[in-house]
Amino acid sequence: MSAVYRYARVICVVLVVCLRAAAQQGAILINASCNSTCTGNLGDNIFPDGDFGSGVANVLPVNPGLAPGYSYQINPPPNDGSYCIANSTVGWGSFAASTWIKIQDNGPEPNGYMMVVNASYQPGLFYRKEVQVCENTLYEFSIDVISMNIPNPNQQIIQPEVIFEIDGNAVCTTNNISVDQTWHHYRFSFTTQPGVTQVTLSLRNNAPGGYGNDLAIDNISFRACGPEIDVPATVFFCAGKPLTIQTNLANSPYNTTFYAWQYQPAGTSTWQTVPGLNSQNIQIATPANGDQYRLVAANTQGNLDLSNCRSVSMPTELVLDDPSAFAIGGEDTILCNGAPAVLDAGSYTKYHWSTGATTPTLSAPAPGWYSVTVTTVNGCTATDSLYVYEVNLTAAATWKNPTCAGDSTGWIKIENWQGGIGPVGFSLAGGPVQDQPYFGQLTDGQYIAEISDSLGCRLKIPVQIAAPPPLTVSLGPDRNIYACDTLRLNTTANYPVTAYSWEPAGGVSCANCPDPLVMPASSAWYVVHVTDSLGCRGSDSLLLTVLPRLDVYAPNVFRQSYSDNRENNSFTLYASKSAVLVKRLDIFDRWGELVFHRENELPGAAALRWDGTDLQGRLLDDGVFVWLAEIVFTDGQARVYSGDVTVLTGQ
Repeated sequence: MSAVYRYARVICVVLVVCLRAAAQQGAILINASCNSTCTGNLGDNIFPDGDFGSGVANVLPVNPGLAPGYSYQINPPPNDGSYCIANSTVGWGSFAASTWIKIQDNGPEPNGYMMVVNASYQPGLFYRKEVQVCENTLYEFSIDVISMNIPNPNQQIIQPEVIFEIDGNAVCTTNNISVDQTWHHYRFSFTTQPGVTQVTLSLRNNAPGGYGNDLAIDNISFRACGPEIDVPATVFFCAGKPLTIQTNLANSPYNTTFYAWQYQPAGTSTWQTVPGLNSQNIQIATPANGDQYRLVAANTQGNLDLSNCRSVSMPTELVLDDPSAFAIGGEDTILCNGAPAVLDAGSYTKYHWSTGATTPTLSAPAPGWYSVTVTTVNGCTATDSLYVYEVNLTAAATWKNPTCAGDSTGWIKIENWQGGIGPVGFSLAGGPVQDQPYFGQLTDGQYIAEISDSLGCRLKIPVQIAAPPPLTVSLGPDRNIYACDTLRLNTTANYPVTAYSWEPAGGVSCANCPDPLVMPASSAWYVVHVTDSLGCRGSDSLLLTVLPRLDVYAPNVFRQSYSDNRENNSFTLYASKSAVLVKRLDIFDRWGELVFHRENELPGAAALRWDGTDLQGRLLDDGVFVWLAEIVFTDGQARVYSGDVTVLTGQ
């Protein structure tokens, strides 16, 4: 040890380290893990650039000169024994694309930088910094570290190891850093010896070379450590009153503690020392909203002015508790039609009314002045008062029910109002206030007609608008009718009807009568619309289902020879007008032989006439023949008919 500087004493006895030459790769063997005894507040970071700053460029284009044992590389990824300052490893090619994880810096700042190190095969320094310190002061040195290699259970990956050095002497190690894609935080503390004002802090890569051992670091911090300083994050104050900030201290590493207070005016970023204060607590005569205060602690009076030798508390923000805008509210500030005024003082801690009441609300039973003083949770007070008026307001309402059920021809009118202060307004069912007392186009229902004056006194008048019985129209139940028959429709109603209208208009015998005749060709709906003497409308409908006539006549005997008038000398079918198609007609002799056949002929067609010949046109002998027919009717259904016919020959 030199006479000028004696090696910094590490707090933990275990950190008094014996160094041995490594057996492999020149690594340093050290038996002390990095630990910190600091449990109190830290001072400002002596490494203001410990987070490496930020920038839009992926790699910092200027060599920062941080690693004496490594070279700086601008084009990523860095090769063995090189490093770069980068804000992200996403998109890096070469070996990084398949073996390195994709990360960004370990901080909240946009485009923040980190230090990415590709370890050399021999251990070497990859960070060194000289710092100014104070004697007899506890410091804490910390970093965030992450292994750059992608975890691979099928391959042995060398784990990084970082050694912390003070003035070239190894003091502690991180031990092996897990290859787990996670940032790890390491810290250790030490106390400077008397007379020491400068130290060199270094980080050494201590793992052997090979596959792995690559790392990134961020958030390097070196701070003085002091006592635990407990201060409130926010302190409320009342306008025009002084404010006291009290603190509690614990676990101080100082034999004697010296204090100073600093403040930062609202909207600024510079801390200023409050002159003349050297106490644990502070009283602020004229606090200002948004100002911040913090307590500075050190082990000597001179160290209070040195940012690298003191600890500081978290800032306390001053917040003005200002109830000056307080005003009494409530449902009413008047005695309206004999009902007491309800005054509301809002949500506060304490209340004191001029009547002596201490409740948040007050029912004012008589007109006059009322006041209340409220107290906030922080002890700030405000007072408000108002005058309660007495108002008597009367009115009446008339109304008309709707003319027809379901329409909106009802109305309400407020009239004969008296009393009130100032102009009055009218509203209905909580709707907007208007200056006219009439409300029209109303349907049936329960309504609240309301009149109010300029002070808010309201008189509510309930009105029930009733709907008249609806106009009921009936055509009776749905009906069936045979084809070509007529039916008289009959309309009934519960009110005298003055007009009728039918649909379809062309399907009834008269378009404006209650009982028209109809003869539909097919099933159809009939609808009647009626109007009564008051102009109310109603309607009803009726479905008429047309049934087909299924009559089919066939002669049972005919003579083949022609008579003078050509009658009764052939066979055919005579169907009703409901028949629309003869799908087939077959005639058989007594032995079941087919002698006549027709398909898909219209009823009455000449092709359906049989003259007693077979399929080759030869006259058949006398006898009885059987016929079979399939006929389709207007309802779309096909029906089968059969019978026999006797054929006679000769005159």
